[in-house]
Amino acid sequence: MANFEMPVTEYMTSPVETIRIGESLVAANALFSNQGVSALAVVDDAGQLKGVVSRTDILHAAVFIHGETFRVPDRPVEEVMKSPALQVSLEAGLAEAAKLMLKERVHRVFVTSGGKPEGVVSTRDLMRAVHDKRLKTPISEIASGSVVKIRADESIALAVDRLDLSNKHGLVVVEEDFPIGIFDQACALDSRRLPPSTAVENAMNVRILILPARMSLGRAAEQALGMSVRRILIEDDRGVTGIVGGLDFARVMS
Repeated sequence: MANFEMPVTEYMTSPVETIRIGESLVAANALFSNQGVSALAVVDDAGQLKGVVSRTDILHAAVFIHGETFRVPDRPVEEVMKSPALQVSLEAGLAEAAKLMLKERVHRVFVTSGGKPEGVVSTRDLMRAVHDKRLKTPISEIASGSVVKIRADESIALAVDRLDLSNKHGLVVVEEDFPIGIFDQACALDSRRLPPSTAVENAMNVRILILPARMSLGRAAEQALGMSVRRILIEDDRGVTGIVGGLDFARVMS
């Protein structure tokens, strides 16, 4: 397997999207949508990293309202943030960051200097590194067999519950057992004001990537990056048999 000891600074994203202590979950959710991120660094007035708030945290804090799937509560971010946020130094290697993500089952770590966030490394950045290394390992070797599905005609209320109970970041939406989309945390938040009985097909993300089990990791990463998808479905002659997500790419580096 390739060596991933290059400096974390080569792949980190900078500047970091932040939100201040005292700001609300409503404001955080707006930043998720506007900036296209799934987590924010929570900082104090001096810019020191105090925690991290993610879409998962917002969904867990959801308030259920009659006639709506749920509502994002107007609470300060520090009430639900994870603290301390996982971090590495500017001198750390990419493999070290990947191992930390895998150990703690998180999709990002912050790169800090003097307690301030200078960058963030996400599983998407790990995907870029795998692509750059042009790894030839078949993608099936890192795929998980745990594919959680939901039918296109089932309700978004059921989908939100299933997301929570399965501890997954996304469900595969199927029609006659064929994948037609993904219902993930972003979909759940975007559809929160819809009636709970709304069909999943009206709220899903139709951008979906299905690749053959024999495709190389490097090529698969290239396809996922090009389509801006976070998950890859694996298919063989039996149909869809597995799924590859961000932490699977972290496992490649550990």
